[in-house]
Amino acid sequence: MVSHMRLQYYQHKYCLVCLTGSLGCRWHRYKQSTRDSRKRDLFGFALLLITFLFALFLLYYIILMKNDFTTLNWFFFTKTKKWLPIYTIFLAVVCIVFVYLLILVCLSLCHLLVGHQLYIHKVHAVFIILFLAFCVAMVIAINEMWSEEWAIVWLSVKIFGPYLQVGAVSVMTLMSWLIARKWFMLSSTCRQFFWLLLYLAVMAGLYIAPLFINSPCVVLISELPPKPKLLAHRGASAIAPENTLVSFQIANEYNVMGFETDVRISLDGVPFILHDSTFLRTTNIEKVFPSLKDEDASNFNMSQIKQLNAGRWFMEDDPMSTVSEVSEERGVIYRNQSVPTLTELVEFVGATNKTLMFDIRKPPSDHPYEYSIRQRIVEDIQRARISPDKIWWLVDIGEEAPANFTPVAQRYYYPSDELLSNNVSVLNMMFNALSSDNIQEYRSNNISVNIYLVNERWLYSLYWCMGVASITTDNCQSLSAVNTPIFHLSPRNYLILWITTDILSALLVITAFIVQRILWSGSEYRPERIAINSANVNDNGTNKMSRSSHRQSRRQMKEKLILKDIAADMFDEDSEPPEDDYGIESNYTVQSTDGREMARSFHGTSRYPSTVSGQETVNSFQRTSRYQSSGDGQEIPQTFQRISGYQSSADEQERMQSFQRTSSYQSSTDDQERPRSFQRTSSYQSSADEQEMPRSIPLSSEYQSRIKADMEISNQAV
Repeated sequence: MVSHMRLQYYQHKYCLVCLTGSLGCRWHRYKQSTRDSRKRDLFGFALLLITFLFALFLLYYIILMKNDFTTLNWFFFTKTKKWLPIYTIFLAVVCIVFVYLLILVCLSLCHLLVGHQLYIHKVHAVFIILFLAFCVAMVIAINEMWSEEWAIVWLSVKIFGPYLQVGAVSVMTLMSWLIARKWFMLSSTCRQFFWLLLYLAVMAGLYIAPLFINSPCVVLISELPPKPKLLAHRGASAIAPENTLVSFQIANEYNVMGFETDVRISLDGVPFILHDSTFLRTTNIEKVFPSLKDEDASNFNMSQIKQLNAGRWFMEDDPMSTVSEVSEERGVIYRNQSVPTLTELVEFVGATNKTLMFDIRKPPSDHPYEYSIRQRIVEDIQRARISPDKIWWLVDIGEEAPANFTPVAQRYYYPSDELLSNNVSVLNMMFNALSSDNIQEYRSNNISVNIYLVNERWLYSLYWCMGVASITTDNCQSLSAVNTPIFHLSPRNYLILWITTDILSALLVITAFIVQRILWSGSEYRPERIAINSANVNDNGTNKMSRSSHRQSRRQMKEKLILKDIAADMFDEDSEPPEDDYGIESNYTVQSTDGREMARSFHGTSRYPSTVSGQETVNSFQRTSRYQSSGDGQEIPQTFQRISGYQSSADEQERMQSFQRTSSYQSSTDDQERPRSFQRTSSYQSSADEQEMPRSIPLSSEYQSRIKADMEISNQAV
């Protein structure tokens, strides 16, 4: 009778293979290690975390910069003389870097979670270093070119602070399970104390962070200041060609308070509307006057300026990524716009009873109207039908505005007393120049504050809560639809959110540590668990394993089960595994009791039991399933040897006399033990030492074939 006992089975761990392969290029089971991570791997992981956090901050900053992305694009246009979506390119690159680093961080955390050795491939390490250098270079470049933009990060904390705190607490709470697990693995009490103290300090800091977050948007709805009014920056420049009459007309449809623009003077003394110093970006001068494309705009007379098209560039370049929203009828109007004069704009503003504020762009030093540009502008305004107080005239403290014009201070913070003493009641400042306290000071003294440039809803909501009177924007079409500040919270709701988040987080963190303590109680973490797990055999002969050993037994491999000596560093070898290795993992380990059961099975099949010294052994098919006792008493399986012959260790000249066809067997007079091999006998003669030895009888050819078939099946089972 043939035994078909299953020795071991394998389970495909495709997710584990993808995990170790993607991070460390360990696609084979020989390379999958559960040892402690090496110092260089831990250093690489720390570098990965630093780079990831750096990239996260840079991505956050780039997203915030969307409020003023046209300034970035315009800056590169002045350098390259070509309009490119630089902001979009930067954002895409940073997103790719962030996603790549995020994947590496997730793979590394999964390695720690499943108990595998943390190993980052050299290719990934090179990319991590390159991306870290890229992030550092980006920060340096931004600091050199737009250092004032850093203020937007601080402003974002004022409105996003409560939500950022909740997010940070949530992330650290989710990480507590892994942190607790690794903490219990630490062998040194000093290390445990240090890391526990550090973790508690971080969590405590996050829990009490709201005490230091002074968000103006945490206010009762009844105490909200009035909604800030809108000044259309160069008209509705987000959805129409900037500084064209159609742009101002479209802005007027969104109920803006007024308009902001730029005024230059032509060579023949006519003020006109243009922001740049040349016509290259916003007109078709390359086609009309190709040799004069880089000439200062003030060196053209008005007849030449009127030949230029000021709207086609918007439809072709799509600078604000809004052309897809423009209807065909409106697109035709855009393509036929010209550069307007100041008189044309003032007449339109007067007809709509809006406010007009503008910057005066001085002409070159050799221009005939270099010193009289202000006078020519005032004359054009006075000839138009508009109320003088609707003109906001930008001045510095100490300067006088034209008669009946509204003086507007700019550039710097001035004390309220100084502004009032100079009859200034309006202040025009960049978004990074004033604090919340400054705005409250001006508001309490009836000084209106206008902030530029505000294009995003969150920034508009922030200044709404701060109490500014008006803002200058490109996106009047979107900000006019904001009816209440976004991310607004009442103090009571914020207190509930804060306390609830902290309590739930603390409970989950404590639970994670308690559960991990229970899971690791009674077991000790050993880095050498990569070796074959030893089985502790109880009195009944059953296999009794610790919890950690049971987990690790699922990861053992076939070669480790049948080989006695395996190098401790085999997972660090550069040798490639066989081609047919697909990451198959052993899910079962052959233990000593299993070998004993197999021996009984073969013994029962051959019907040749024998007992020596009270211990059950197998004389049938001797050394076919031979077990050698290990140092700790555990039997390690050796290879099944063929029954056709056996080489004795004592004397290589002696060979087993198998399947003898005699009717008797003569015992040797010396005490040397000879192999006994399933001899059929008709009688048993006792030896001098009372050891029973069977007398062999001839075997039939049918029975010999049966024995050989049994042995072939046994060899295949191995």
